[in-house]
Amino acid sequence: MEARRRIATTAAALVLSAMGALAGGCGSSSTGGVAPGVTPEVDRPAAIAVTVPRLTGSGGLTVGTPDRRPTVVNLWASWCGPCKAEMPLVQQFASGHPGIRVVGIAINNAPGPAREFAQEVGVTFPLGIDEDDAVGDGYGVVGLPTTLVLDRAGRLAAIWVGPVTADGLDRLTAPLADGS
Repeated sequence: MEARRRIATTAAALVLSAMGALAGGCGSSSTGGVAPGVTPEVDRPAAIAVTVPRLTGSGGLTVGTPDRRPTVVNLWASWCGPCKAEMPLVQQFASGHPGIRVVGIAINNAPGPAREFAQEVGVTFPLGIDEDDAVGDGYGVVGLPTTLVLDRAGRLAAIWVGPVTADGLDRLTAPLADGS
């Protein structure tokens, strides 16, 4: 419980320092996402390790653990307009950055509509579904879309609230791709 509280507190601080929550996300009238910076390595909290069911196939999808690559975790829903608009960009980023692990997790979404949307967009990166709100609650997600960036050690390096941009993904992952 203490780890979840620490992540939620850190997430809130990152969002607020990046000029406010929900900018451009579902439930917001803004058109741009929050443009965070990468948290210095010494200040990054350990991410919460969470395993969710895969949206297609069997088994689980785990995030928040050390990985040989930095990880981008895109939190989305098929009913969220900004999520729908950004998903092709996230797919394009995943295809063009094999050194970055990209995963998507559907939040507050029924599996059927989530699968249909992902298939329609042509998503090829791993997808999971947060059926019990473990990811949403654990990371203090307050709006969709939200994108988490984790370093190789499984620490939370950045949170982007609202639709992410290609430039933003490049800016947030480039320092992590070289090992920092």
